[in-house]
Amino acid sequence: MRLRHGLAGHHLLSLTALAELADALPAASVECLPAKLNVVSPGYNPPSLQRPSDTVLNIENNGRWMVMKNIEQVAAYKKLLNDVLDQVVPLLPRREGKIVLTEAFLFLSAPESVTPVHIDPEHNILMQVTGSKQVNVGSLPNRESEQNEITRYLAGGHRNLDTTPDGLKCHQLEAGDALYMPPWRPHWVKNGPHYSISISATFRTQRSQRYEYTHMVNIKLRKLGIRPRPAGESLWLDTIKASYVISKRWLKNTLYSLIGKRH
Repeated sequence: MRLRHGLAGHHLLSLTALAELADALPAASVECLPAKLNVVSPGYNPPSLQRPSDTVLNIENNGRWMVMKNIEQVAAYKKLLNDVLDQVVPLLPRREGKIVLTEAFLFLSAPESVTPVHIDPEHNILMQVTGSKQVNVGSLPNRESEQNEITRYLAGGHRNLDTTPDGLKCHQLEAGDALYMPPWRPHWVKNGPHYSISISATFRTQRSQRYEYTHMVNIKLRKLGIRPRPAGESLWLDTIKASYVISKRWLKNTLYSLIGKRH
């Protein structure tokens, strides 16, 4: 689904502001790669080589591709994410339920850079702020293939795929354009002739979280020799499995909180 947004020219998304953001984020939240990768680059994740702000300020000529993860860790960008998603909530189909997790990712790309074909677990609103890019969106060949790729990823595999998806459709994005992509939709990106800034406002809903958590429980059940019912086939079974993950995480966080207070 194509959309429009009003973030082009926003003061928080200038190169100067993004250089400050890059240095303010934890090192684990900044990933920097060579710009011209192959469309199919499974498992590619080289280390960053430059100070983050240097990469940002020289993006026009340094042949790099950068992603800043979870920029909502910085208060001003959390507000920016919330302002965007507040407009999305009324549009959600009732079947999705409530939004349960929101995150934002900032992409900074040198001219002609390529983001290899990959999948993401979130609902994604990709907003082009500066420059242009082609977003090529496809699909996995069948439900079994989709289940296998999601399982591979959630078991610790890389987000990049080892083959190009079927039925690719190219979406040309210019500054002010946005594209909505549902969870697990394979896609790859080719940047235009100038550097690019784009931001992904992502969210999980109760429905998408249930689907994801069901896969996670099924992975554990298969290790025990059990053949579980695939995610998406039984609402009540999926709800039980997702509730198990939610309860386990709540208990873990509660225990850590109590232990931390005692120390």
